[in-house]
Amino acid sequence: MTNSSIYNNPSFQHILTITEAIILEKGCRNTTLKDIIERSGLSKGAIYHYVDSKDELFGLILKSKIEEMNEKFHMTITRSIKDESLNQGHFGVVSQFFHSRQNTNDIGNLIFIYLLSQDNEKVKKILNDIFRYSKETGTQWIKMGQANGVIPENIDAEKMATLMMTFSYGLRVTQILTTTEEDKIESNDIFKMIIKTLI
Repeated sequence: MTNSSIYNNPSFQHILTITEAIILEKGCRNTTLKDIIERSGLSKGAIYHYVDSKDELFGLILKSKIEEMNEKFHMTITRSIKDESLNQGHFGVVSQFFHSRQNTNDIGNLIFIYLLSQDNEKVKKILNDIFRYSKETGTQWIKMGQANGVIPENIDAEKMATLMMTFSYGLRVTQILTTTEEDKIESNDIFKMIIKTLI
């Protein structure tokens, strides 16, 4: 999904690292390109060589985080399918996936929520690319489970991937909106519901 040439560039990696640190300190809305330029030690031109706006930069950070998480999740699924001794069975990895969506301080979650409120065509395209990529990846995970006898073959992989994304997106928003612990949704509850759907 990502443009490997830009993400492998040390200068761009430096920009991403600095931007993430500032977002965690100040939040997305209060982070400015001026902050990023000052702290990175790079020129304005160096930043604008890669992006036109902070929102586009945030979108590229989100893209890299989603891809990184999906790669880790894919490796975990592959291992869980091969490991017959897992106590939770092969579905335990799904719980890990939803647990990551609950962390309101996760940089990906912070950027995702912020970008949803922006009216920027480049950002909309990035979010659309992320949606399509995540859906395709989820579909592949489900088909992998079906091929290994973990998920019933009668499950529509594409529809189930969309359902999992709906839970995932909804969980991100819910976790930010809830103010008390009793209102928070437990990832185990979602996990159990998805398992009942898959079996």
